[in-house]
Amino acid sequence: MNYMQLSPVALSLLIAAALGWAALEHGAAGFMLMGFFLAIGLVIGRLADGRIDARKFWDLLTGRRSSS
Repeated sequence: MNYMQLSPVALSLLIAAALGWAALEHGAAGFMLMGFFLAIGLVIGRLADGRIDARKFWDLLTGRRSSS
């Protein structure tokens, strides 16, 4: 395994953690923002990695249900 190559999930989590850390410097609400950014980073990474089906994820967010 090449240690210099990160999976899309790991890379997006690192980016989200950096953004969250920057938000932490702006008070107590920064901690909540860090969790929000980490969750967004994880979802984006899993979408890029193919672990989450984008169409099903969008249907979940919009409240659509399918019979299949």
